[in-house]
Amino acid sequence: MGIDGGTEAIKVGIYDVEGREISSASSSYPTFFHKPGWAEQDPNSWWEGLVSATKACLKKASINPQEIVGICAGATTCTLVSMKSDGRVLRNALLWMDVRATDQARRIFSSQHEALRYSLAGVSAEWMPAKALWLQENEPNLYHETDYLIEYADWIAFKLTGKISLNLNTITQRWYYHTPTGGWPTDFYAKIGLADLEVKFPPTVLRVGELAGSLCALAAQLFGLPAGIPIAAGGGDAFLALLGLGVVEPGDLGVVMGSSNVLSALSTQETHVPGTFGSFPDAVLVGLNLVEGGQVSTGSILNWFKREFARDLTEQAHMDGPSVYALLDAEAEKLALGSGGLLVLDYFQGNRTPHTDSSAKGVVLGLSLQTTRAHVFRALMEGIAYGMKEVVDTFAHQGCQVSRVIACGGATHSRLFMQIYADVLGQPIYLTRDSEASLLGAAVAAAVGAGIYPTLREAARSMTQISEVYQPDQERHEQYQFFFDQYQQVYQQLKGLMQAVTQHVAR
Repeated sequence: MGIDGGTEAIKVGIYDVEGREISSASSSYPTFFHKPGWAEQDPNSWWEGLVSATKACLKKASINPQEIVGICAGATTCTLVSMKSDGRVLRNALLWMDVRATDQARRIFSSQHEALRYSLAGVSAEWMPAKALWLQENEPNLYHETDYLIEYADWIAFKLTGKISLNLNTITQRWYYHTPTGGWPTDFYAKIGLADLEVKFPPTVLRVGELAGSLCALAAQLFGLPAGIPIAAGGGDAFLALLGLGVVEPGDLGVVMGSSNVLSALSTQETHVPGTFGSFPDAVLVGLNLVEGGQVSTGSILNWFKREFARDLTEQAHMDGPSVYALLDAEAEKLALGSGGLLVLDYFQGNRTPHTDSSAKGVVLGLSLQTTRAHVFRALMEGIAYGMKEVVDTFAHQGCQVSRVIACGGATHSRLFMQIYADVLGQPIYLTRDSEASLLGAAVAAAVGAGIYPTLREAARSMTQISEVYQPDQERHEQYQFFFDQYQQVYQQLKGLMQAVTQHVAR
């Protein structure tokens, strides 16, 4: 059984040992945006959602609960939980997309400590040290009362087992943990004003797939499962997705297309260059380095557009059957590429890579009185694709060549969007049999934790399968190059204005 704690919902999936889905279910929860750049969730709603989704998944599966032999949970990274040792949560979790700690991130980067090897272009306000420093400076009493600072995936593992631990995947990517030099960068934390931070970390650190404990009696009773099922350590959902995509060798790029896009590749060498995050040693597979790029806002932009500008299509979708997104696609695919001269900068919640600029904002350039909803929707998709190309090009420029792009997530359900991606990149986009790669990746780790497979690599190869390929059109690719070049210029021309406005609003 795999668990994926996402931005908008928690999902549960049951798989057989060859990676075929038996059943799945999900339960949504709210996000609270109290101020610009803020985003919070209540961990208790995660747990309520997990109980509900697990029960629904088991009911749909129509299997004997005794047949569940392993469980693993992945979740959003940079989603920080403040809790007491008895499990009580002290405040809403700071969600990954929360960038309130922009000033703290800037000050941390100014330290120029060696630990910053993972993010040479700048420190993201999303990452744990910046958020922890914000808590210390703005909610000092709560910070002092906090016994443990953990991530979403680790909180779920705690609720499942009653045992507290950290997963190596997340703390390497987001907390500056570095296995080759012994782990925690103690002097780095002290230098940035968080000398007491490590005492708030659980002492146990586990690799992906390593046994975290067994299903405790209380959780078992709530779920309708037998107690004692092995619980494997998980990690970031976007990185467990590499296992669900079969990305276990250098040269493959895994792309998780959700509320954000996370692009990840594996390398034999540890390298640290501007414009990428990492490389992170042993973060997924021991002996390989994870190289990461990403876009903060992708699917969340399309969701915003649907919510705010396509309300009339909701009733039509209910009457006719196709989703609102399918109706918007039908409008947009009638238009020529370039969306009538519209250019969209997809930095609605800042830029993760290659600029690492949390002050950056979304831009729609080229509006006229002839602009229609379809023009804007297509331009949004094209802008997101330009952002992905910028990340892939940065990988290549820094020596991490991509030979195959394998994608998963909600966007893969749109044939128009996938073709735009392929045409903009000029590379084939491969899809796997199971589009819920984060969920399947958690199940892959669960299979290793349960002893079904000896290694993550073997489990991933056995449980994944390529099902479809989108081939690029070379002529369209060449036409898109002009718009991509302009896309890059928009940020360079406007970044100073964006930073000024962001700083003014934050006062």
